[in-house]
Amino acid sequence: MMYHEMEVEPSSSCPVIHERALEQYIRCPCCYHRLRNAEHRMKWSWKEHVEQCVQEILNDFFTLPMNSRTSSVIQRIMERRWTAKTFGFESEEQHQSVKHVITAHLLMLLDAEGWSEQPMFLLQDMSIYIEELNTQLQMMFHVIEWYGSSDHPSYIIKKWFIHDEPHVIKSYLHLCLVFAYHTFGMMPARMEVVTLLTGKSYIISPALDDIARSMDYIQLVGELMQENENELRSLKQ
Repeated sequence: MMYHEMEVEPSSSCPVIHERALEQYIRCPCCYHRLRNAEHRMKWSWKEHVEQCVQEILNDFFTLPMNSRTSSVIQRIMERRWTAKTFGFESEEQHQSVKHVITAHLLMLLDAEGWSEQPMFLLQDMSIYIEELNTQLQMMFHVIEWYGSSDHPSYIIKKWFIHDEPHVIKSYLHLCLVFAYHTFGMMPARMEVVTLLTGKSYIISPALDDIARSMDYIQLVGELMQENENELRSLKQ
């Protein structure tokens, strides 16, 4: 599947909404702006270390030939890739508990049938300018798989979150739909999110009507993020 060509180039001053920045803002606007300042930037928490491990596990998994993707091989990958860094965890007990829950859910997901041999995109950073919003969107996709036939082509987007935060996941799905539709020029057949600490799944089959709602959402949140950013700058002056 080819990218949908965009003829309009962004201006040098257009706003940028990054997936991670949107996630931080939706979770806590005050924390987001505090972390935007270099003097308040924190070291990685255990969540960031675990997210990195999950990405490494996904990369190793899809590098394997189909007949090698057995439960025992997946377990060895997870054991090798799991972070040994315990700072950020409250205790070694919490570290082991998180490891047990997340690797169990990952094993269940990766050991299931139906995975393609090689996805269209794997752990891919992408960026696109949305002319209607005059905004640059930036995302990192975990997995995008081909779906459908040559007559009716489509794709499925899959994402793994650590925590089950419905408001954060809702914002991700809005951003993802706008990004994917404008990038590929067609609707995704499904968008799937799995939260690894609970095993809960969010599965959305969007319709064309959802594009306008997601565009409105991204425009509103983008304006709020920019307004708060301007207020922060004014306080520094």
